[in-house]
Amino acid sequence: MGSPSFFKIVLQSAIDEKKLLLPMKFVRQHEGELDRFATFSLPDGRTWKMEIVKRKSDRMKMLGRGWSEFTAHYSISHAYLLVFKYKGSSNFHVRIYDPSSCEIEYPTGDPVRRPRNHHGSKPNEHEEGRSGDIIEPIVGRSFEKICKKATPSGERAILAAMNLKLKNPSFMLIVQHYNLSNPVAYVPGEFANKYLSPNCSQMKVRDSNSSRGGEWVIRFSWRDRGGLNLGLGWGAFTDDKELETEDVCLFELIKPADCVMKVHIFRASILG
Repeated sequence: MGSPSFFKIVLQSAIDEKKLLLPMKFVRQHEGELDRFATFSLPDGRTWKMEIVKRKSDRMKMLGRGWSEFTAHYSISHAYLLVFKYKGSSNFHVRIYDPSSCEIEYPTGDPVRRPRNHHGSKPNEHEEGRSGDIIEPIVGRSFEKICKKATPSGERAILAAMNLKLKNPSFMLIVQHYNLSNPVAYVPGEFANKYLSPNCSQMKVRDSNSSRGGEWVIRFSWRDRGGLNLGLGWGAFTDDKELETEDVCLFELIKPADCVMKVHIFRASILG
């Protein structure tokens, strides 16, 4: 049996309201496995993260945050047709057809709106150590729980971070109150165990915005069940970067042997 698929004809309301309603039958069949954020792969090799939200009036599910940026990048307008093939685990393949019923010529280059870092500037296009395919950021076990409690500005920061395309391993940290008051932070076990040497006891963190410079040495301790606790140096980093609750830090591993990370910061206050 092939992968489940469906198509959607884009109406002007979907463009104006920045939301696309998903078919009721598909939602009912797969509701239990659809996460809050889904991944959509296109024939041009690009992937997009979009939020799946419930419509208040009838609880039907729609594509929300990320949909507007997606339609802008591919110049999707009224009467376009999208064909979705569901691959499982909230992953979709998408093909786009214009009103003539022909598949579009997919654009090359960067999206119309690139995710922006902590001061609204674009991340460096030619970052150190990049090669190969795009690697999705690793998130901690509490990610879904934190997302459910996020404010609208916090949600936008999370989505912007998820749509940043990195070709090096990375993990995402959504700043919580305890990360600033203690100050401590946790590195997901999936990331630490796979990419960091057990002989490492500290990481060097560099600002992704090279014009602002800055490097911090943060010591860490390994947890018995995997993962790391960031300790000495974390407080200086949060103070220097003036981090606030719901800011999102994306830590990209650029030199595994030396445990050197590049941090991309998405500020909820700017994206709100």
